[in-house]
Amino acid sequence: MSRVSHIRKRMFGSVRVRVALVAGLAFAITLIAGSVLLLHTLESRLVDDIRSADESALQNQRVQLLTAGLPTPSLTTGATPLVGAGTVTYQVSRGGPTIVATAIAGQAPEGGPGPTNQTYADADPAPPSVAGAVGAGGGAPSVFDTLLGEQLAPGLFVSTQANVSGESARVLGVEQGNVLVSSLQLAPGLSLSTASSLSEVSATLSTTRTILWYAVPLLVLLVMGAAWLLVGRALRPVHSLTARAAKINAQSLHERVPVSDVGDEVSELATTINSMLSRIEIADISSRRLVSDASHELRTPIAVMRTELEVARRNPDAEWNDVSTTLLGEVDRLQDLVDDLLLLARISERGTVAEPFSLLDAVRDVAARRRRTDVTVELATRQDDHDVEVVGDSSAVQRALDHVAANAARHAVDHVEVTLETDRTDGLVAVHIDDDGPGIAECDRERVLQRFERLDEARSRDAGGSGLGLAVATDVMTAHGGRVDIADSPLGGTRVTLLMLPGAVSAAACR
Repeated sequence: MSRVSHIRKRMFGSVRVRVALVAGLAFAITLIAGSVLLLHTLESRLVDDIRSADESALQNQRVQLLTAGLPTPSLTTGATPLVGAGTVTYQVSRGGPTIVATAIAGQAPEGGPGPTNQTYADADPAPPSVAGAVGAGGGAPSVFDTLLGEQLAPGLFVSTQANVSGESARVLGVEQGNVLVSSLQLAPGLSLSTASSLSEVSATLSTTRTILWYAVPLLVLLVMGAAWLLVGRALRPVHSLTARAAKINAQSLHERVPVSDVGDEVSELATTINSMLSRIEIADISSRRLVSDASHELRTPIAVMRTELEVARRNPDAEWNDVSTTLLGEVDRLQDLVDDLLLLARISERGTVAEPFSLLDAVRDVAARRRRTDVTVELATRQDDHDVEVVGDSSAVQRALDHVAANAARHAVDHVEVTLETDRTDGLVAVHIDDDGPGIAECDRERVLQRFERLDEARSRDAGGSGLGLAVATDVMTAHGGRVDIADSPLGGTRVTLLMLPGAVSAAACR
């Protein structure tokens, strides 16, 4: 049972099968509706053609009767009234559709016999006038009025379908069965009527139904087959993409899936997959580089501490105060590096916390912090400057500000200024950190924002730090809906500006 379910799921789970079935079902419904409409239209058209021919024949016979009058009557025995006693029938036409003139019994046409059942032949002389027949007046309905369900008003043409048999079929000159009965009333008491068999219409409709019975399923199968082939052809590039993407792993992120030149949705999908692979490759390279650089940066303080300990261990006269001072310095450097790495990882994975804090207090705390250099870090913002409340991670923002201030202090000659700007037109708040150092060349300003990047003149550990300060500031500002800009400083060195959104941290960073 499970195998059958698996096969059924695999069969109907295919896009190719589903599209073929939907296309066949939609086409079948359309064909069936069209076939019903076709049969109805065909039947109506054929019946209308017969009705028009009968009406034309009746109108022609009417003109002849009005011109020449009715034929001379001759008594025929054995004539049977068509509808009860008192109906007299005149045969007025032979050849083409059988047309009969019906008059009320007991009031014969002018020049004719009395109230008897009579049939008048075309060969008889001295035809009576139509005026006499018209003057016969009204009476019981004729057979045609009965078939039509009503007595007709003078000059009115009516036709309807009816089943006739027996004497009625004989008089009308048709076979028993379904016929189209048409009647043209000349005047009260006299009408012209005819009947046409609908057997040919029924045969035509039957033939059409037989053709449609075989054609509709065949056309549906053809449409399903065409849909199957077209969808299979359209999905062929998708299967190629799937097979190619399945072979790409962590060691082959540089490979790409093929992109056709058609420019359709499949090409767009392939382009999107290649773009995704490029981003994954860049992230993988960045991750590998981070691990490599972090390992290198972590090895340096560990190596220094190991060397100091080994030298002190072999020297019985070693000054442990000096050793401990060196070790504590390396431990601080190691701790700062680990803290920066953890902060970067936390921002990348979970974002930042969302708590309101005073940005001016954070700037004052960073400016007042003691540095290892003799450079003066001064808060240029006055005490009465407008404060701004930022919703975000205060510890992360303070660490970003401290990194930029420490970096400026390392490269400044003797002065660093920190300024808070709250009246910007772009809605962001800015913290400017200016130094009077050598500055950063414009071509290097984007590069120094990357992780573990140092300029050539800052390669030494004592001068350049770990190379994570500006990268940490960039990630923190991005998480707070801002960015880091580097420009020339009014003091002659570099201005690093930290921009962030006031009032709320970005939605993507809140976790």
